[in-house]
Amino acid sequence: MQLKLSIAAAALLISVASQAEDYVTFQYLQYNENDDRTAVSAPSIMINKDFGTDFTLNASFVYDAVSGASPTFNSAAGSMLDDYDDDDHDDDDDDDDDDDEYSSSGASSAASSGASAFARGTDLNATDVKFGNVKYDDKRVAGGLALTSRFANRDELTVGFNYSSEKDFYSKEASAEYMHWLDDSKNQSISLGLSYQFNEILVTCIENSNCDVDTKSGASQKMDASLINAQLSFSQNINSDSYAKIALFAIVEDGYLTNPYMNVVRNYNEITNTADIVSENRPDSKIAYGASIKYANALTNKVSLQLAYRYYIDDWGMDSNTLDSDIYYEYTSDWIFKFGLRGYIQSEADFYNAKKDYFTNEVYASSDQRMSGFSSITYKTDADYKISEQWSVNLSANFYTQSTGNNATYFMTGFRYNF
Repeated sequence: MQLKLSIAAAALLISVASQAEDYVTFQYLQYNENDDRTAVSAPSIMINKDFGTDFTLNASFVYDAVSGASPTFNSAAGSMLDDYDDDDHDDDDDDDDDDDEYSSSGASSAASSGASAFARGTDLNATDVKFGNVKYDDKRVAGGLALTSRFANRDELTVGFNYSSEKDFYSKEASAEYMHWLDDSKNQSISLGLSYQFNEILVTCIENSNCDVDTKSGASQKMDASLINAQLSFSQNINSDSYAKIALFAIVEDGYLTNPYMNVVRNYNEITNTADIVSENRPDSKIAYGASIKYANALTNKVSLQLAYRYYIDDWGMDSNTLDSDIYYEYTSDWIFKFGLRGYIQSEADFYNAKKDYFTNEVYASSDQRMSGFSSITYKTDADYKISEQWSVNLSANFYTQSTGNNATYFMTGFRYNF
């Protein structure tokens, strides 16, 4: 499962890493959804080291333990409330930051107890068809390296590699970004970034299928998917107190983009009171693009404001708007507080429908709530305390509420050591 929550935690770490100096950060993230759904525990470490003035190496490692219950269609007459793994906790995962990708491939889920999680069948008694939670459990290990090189004109080239491993999902990503200063005063810059991600998904055999089961992994068939992301951005220091950045991005996904653990109901018959529970099916390609803008302004010597807006659209019929705002207050030289608000809204995919009697012979079909239209608000608070010249501590608390009734709280605490 692609743990977008972990990718969000990493973004917070990267924001700290923007300062060029030698340091180590230790962070711990705890994420919990309502109704005993997803719970995530994620310790992480990041090391940043300068080698002279021309090279900076950044290394990160994160371990995620995820558990909970994810909603999908199943039959109350069968044993389909057994354990399996799914990445349901990230509902608005087409929006991380200005350089993120909508990883709705759904190819990211893991099976922990075999095919019982699929709970599929034809000509089932319609009264047995339920939409309910199925338990899941998974762990993820991920790491990354990024090397920044600075040239004689102080242009920068950053190359990176990331790897993530789960029970049934493996991801490798390579990236490069070149930043060019447009003026000698270093007030304007343009950046071009490109990344390529390759994913392998192990898909479990289901009943009556002709396949050889891999008894070690519980999967029989190895599928793959790729993602290419390109971004062009322009940054401008407006004056000594303000800064702006505009970015355009394009994303191309190809391969197995279906979530192998999500079910839909087809062929509901009111006369015979029967229905079929089958796997969802998504297109095997997706093209997305959009734009973002960021603005930062030091309102006073104690208070600064950061605003960001992002628009996203893809050929699955989904589009989203994100508005993010943060206020920073320097209480003393040792204490800095942040208060933020993030609003998000998205439209539903062309092939989404929550009604169990909707799908018949449509090629593409999904009842995954992450493919639906919804809105959300995130309330953010953060505090940084400088213990000494070497040590500082951070604590953040966030509350997320969604129009579908899915709410979550997540906390992050950590230490930073400058060396």
